[in-house]
Amino acid sequence: MTNRREFLQATGATALSMSLPALALSSDHRRMSTRPIPGTEESLPVVGLGNSNAFRQGDVELSREIIERLMSHGGGYIDCGGPSRFTVGQIAGELEGGDSLFLGTYFSDDEDVDREDAQRILEATGRDQLDLMHSFPEHAEPNWDKFRAYKDEGLTRFIGIARHRKEFYDTMIAMMDTGTVDFLQVNYSLMEPEAEERVLPTAMDKGVAVTINRPFINGEYFSIVRGHELPEWAAEFDCDSWAQFSLKFIISHPAVTCVLTETANPRHAVDNLGAGVGRLPDE
Repeated sequence: MTNRREFLQATGATALSMSLPALALSSDHRRMSTRPIPGTEESLPVVGLGNSNAFRQGDVELSREIIERLMSHGGGYIDCGGPSRFTVGQIAGELEGGDSLFLGTYFSDDEDVDREDAQRILEATGRDQLDLMHSFPEHAEPNWDKFRAYKDEGLTRFIGIARHRKEFYDTMIAMMDTGTVDFLQVNYSLMEPEAEERVLPTAMDKGVAVTINRPFINGEYFSIVRGHELPEWAAEFDCDSWAQFSLKFIISHPAVTCVLTETANPRHAVDNLGAGVGRLPDE
């Protein structure tokens, strides 16, 4: 029988971390686990939604179905930019319980645009304040005082930085070192584990919430595992699919607050959300 190391090497997943903690989720396997937002009394469900094509295309009916699946399975965080924000905002404002959703959006480098977009989202959701505004490091570094002012004046509750490329890791770390970053969004997975070297430890040290993008490397992950049978030992951490295999690896890192998935397929959304339930892999 193939052991774990041989299996991961055979499927190309040679970057498996050797320092994962032996974590377990709640004994209630029917509800998604949550993680605290550092420095607050709030928590976020560990699996959320990113910029789904349904949101991008303005497909309100399909977007509503996916968001309803998220909510019915205990999820609550949706992160998206561009026109997607207004589609999601409209649905959040219409759905019963939509006010409980935690919504992430993005800064630009134009204050007038930022404030206009923020007002549109607030009107759509019926809220007085945004949850989270991210910026790319190259925009954030020269404009951070302005973004901090948005938070100080109450336009948004949290501010953060988001990127998925290694060349920005040093800037991300430098900004977290200021102690003023609330959220970090970064890529991390079996195939892209580099953030665990310095970025994730810095986030833990500085009390920064971490959301993860590219859990499937824009679908490349599935081309790697296609044709391989899910190993029997995946059942040891309540894993039922290759999607959950990647997501549970990510969630098992103690720095991770939430992993963001992007799908326009409700069935795939439910499968992804299942990664937030049950046990997690140990080393």
